[in-house]
Amino acid sequence: MPSAETGVVGRRCGQWLIDRLIAFVPAFALLIVMFLAVLPHRSLWFLPGPLFLVFLLLGNLATDVWMPHRTGGRTPGMRLLGLRIVTEWGGTPKLGAYVLRVLLQTVDGFAFGLAGLLVMAFSPRHQRVGDMVARTLVVRSAPSGRDHPGDSPRQQADRAHEQERL
Repeated sequence: MPSAETGVVGRRCGQWLIDRLIAFVPAFALLIVMFLAVLPHRSLWFLPGPLFLVFLLLGNLATDVWMPHRTGGRTPGMRLLGLRIVTEWGGTPKLGAYVLRVLLQTVDGFAFGLAGLLVMAFSPRHQRVGDMVARTLVVRSAPSGRDHPGDSPRQQADRAHEQERL
């Protein structure tokens, strides 16, 4: 893939922030509700923190693995900013590739994300470590208004490929 299609580092930073907010806000709201619920019961004060972390983890997995797998390579932030995850060959990644990308966010997140940002900025195809290992690319795509939510990921990918040819 040409680097013009993958040269979306700024958009990826915006997409990352949007996706983190989507995962964080519900978990934080639950934390507040749980804290208020256990406030009178001193013996349950330990519960809100661990449950917040569990719901934050589940939110991140839903945002970064399940949603792209179900929507043909797009997280909610990617849909908003016109990005898509594809394999190095241009196809739709398998579930394992999304899981691998998420697991390697620990490497990309080193130094508060600076490591991933530098790798993206200076790699030839603007990939972070998770993308390199999973053999995926993040490319520009058509805005989300043309998506058909009932379609399979393959149908959505075919439709996006057809729109790009036009």
